Amino acid sequence: MRAIAASNTTMLGIHSIASSTTAPSLPTVPRSSLASALAQAERAAATWRTRALPLRSDDGSSTSPWLLHCPDVGPSCEMLLADRLFHDLTAEEREGLLTFVRRSQDEDGCWKDAQGRPDLSLTALGWWARRQAGDDPQSDSMVRAQRIVHALGGAQRGNFTLRLWLAMAGHVPWSYLPAIPGELFLLPDHVWLSPSRTSPWARGMLTPYYILASAPARLHLSDASPLLLERRPETLVAPRLTRPGLAGDLLQAFDRSVRLARKLPRGAVPRWAGQRAEQRLHAMQQHHGGWFGVQPTLLSLLALRVLGATSNDPRVRRGLDYLRRARGWVLDPQNPAAPPMLAQGLTTPPLAALARLIDAGPQDEAALRWLLAQELTEPGPWQDRADASVGGWPSEAAAGQHLDVLATCEALQALHRIAPASPLAGAAWASTRRALDVIVAMQEGHGGFARFERGEAQVFMQRFPWTDADLLAFGSPGDAEHVRLSAAALAQLGYTGFRTDDDRVERGVRWLQSQSLDAPALNDTQLLASLAETYAATCSREHPALRDVERRLRGRQREDGSFGSLVDTAAAIRGLLAAGELCVQTIRAARNLVDTLAKQPDVLEHATGAEPAAAACATSQALRAFLAAGGTLAS
Repeated sequence: MRAIAASNTTMLGIHSIASSTTAPSLPTVPRSSLASALAQAERAAATWRTRALPLRSDDGSSTSPWLLHCPDVGPSCEMLLADRLFHDLTAEEREGLLTFVRRSQDEDGCWKDAQGRPDLSLTALGWWARRQAGDDPQSDSMVRAQRIVHALGGAQRGNFTLRLWLAMAGHVPWSYLPAIPGELFLLPDHVWLSPSRTSPWARGMLTPYYILASAPARLHLSDASPLLLERRPETLVAPRLTRPGLAGDLLQAFDRSVRLARKLPRGAVPRWAGQRAEQRLHAMQQHHGGWFGVQPTLLSLLALRVLGATSNDPRVRRGLDYLRRARGWVLDPQNPAAPPMLAQGLTTPPLAALARLIDAGPQDEAALRWLLAQELTEPGPWQDRADASVGGWPSEAAAGQHLDVLATCEALQALHRIAPASPLAGAAWASTRRALDVIVAMQEGHGGFARFERGEAQVFMQRFPWTDADLLAFGSPGDAEHVRLSAAALAQLGYTGFRTDDDRVERGVRWLQSQSLDAPALNDTQLLASLAETYAATCSREHPALRDVERRLRGRQREDGSFGSLVDTAAAIRGLLAAGELCVQTIRAARNLVDTLAKQPDVLEHATGAEPAAAACATSQALRAFLAAGGTLAS
């Protein structure tokens, strides 16, 4: 690889081999082309930020925003099923959600998961939502979906969410779902078996589920019995609620004993447990009207109706308004030129994504002021296991209960752009100081970091061999989500002066090093680039962890200079700049970004995928870092 001269700085790649022959002086493309590409990326980021927020018209109505995170069809299908009770969807919203469900169906009849594999639960929910809307069950696409559900074991073997809907519709017995002893809700919060020890999302699901199962709830929905697989007429193939083995058999027996105990006189205990669950349900409703995301909100609204709340109850009304704000437009990945589709998101616009867009867009003091106003200012349940005062940012705007460490890291990154002379500098520094204390307090014992609450990935009840045990925790300690999160948290600590001479940073770096980067889930360009930035911010330039990540990252560059997608290439640029000085590989990657933007001017504003705004954010941040490092593009 030849050394290339650019500007007045010699660009050395750490693993580049200089040629024995002096490279000729090459003309360069003016920096104005780089600046033009950066401005294009910043405009795209600003466009996505505007799209993500609903616009209000003069008559007080608001238009649906664009989703910054495109989910699968599950939430949209559940919303269509639940509307049989709520009657809240307008005709346009109902048809928009149905269009999304229909167009998401694969040619073979299935609906696929995030990895592109046929998904039993999504296929059953998609079929059911279409049947509810009046689609002919004998049509080719519906028959193909039904056959796939049968081939995958029948709808009764679907995930917890699907079985819950089937039970509420009366298609399967409630024994196909795990039994929750009501006494658990009477336990103190510090006891391991208390529902408060599960992840926040799990609490948002289990509390309304207990109320729905205790009633038991019954919804009059369209017939989904054709999706069930029968061993013989009127005899369903029952799902196994526990994993195979002695422990699973014992737990299955315990589950049956819990159901039997419900039929025995227990005095006032069931009433007390129900009252405690109802109190928890009310307390978990947040300022924005929802619970912890769309699915817990939907189940909580159903539970409120079971408890006797009417349609005009303020809690129900606020929850339905939240669901409407979490609904937005997405593009069809198979046909981006087609009209956008309306989908039910997982949350309202994620604050982490909005903070990235603020950071990636043009300098906007009003947006930064808005971001500062979203800081948490009241105590929340996350403080029960974290020794920190109030601070940081939540996962959604106006969510006052739950801390989100990822959103906090992204908000801090955006606040770095505030100049010392800005009138916002004082408030930004105070928020940063509080947020850093919160991040440090959210470090787990093993060295990694939690996103919402400490212990969220190591829930005690998850050790039981339930097939639905994964619902109790937020991932696992060493999954890609927590590795990325820990890298982001350590990087923010490093940017403010923390180094490995601090025992907390040293434990975090050591934990990151212990994760096997050869695992498929952890072996991707974006994660490697993030680790490079983290190690560069907290360790010396010669640290073996930084050198190893840099070597892996450099080996991923392709012949055209890219590292794969726009997001991967942009992330690699930032990682290489953090790991060392400007080098030929960084220049080639930057040239690829600029050339792509020149050939496809709309590629950032019309992106598809799980995070359509990610390309605009990553490209803007990468080109800004490249220009700040004095980079130019060799002709």
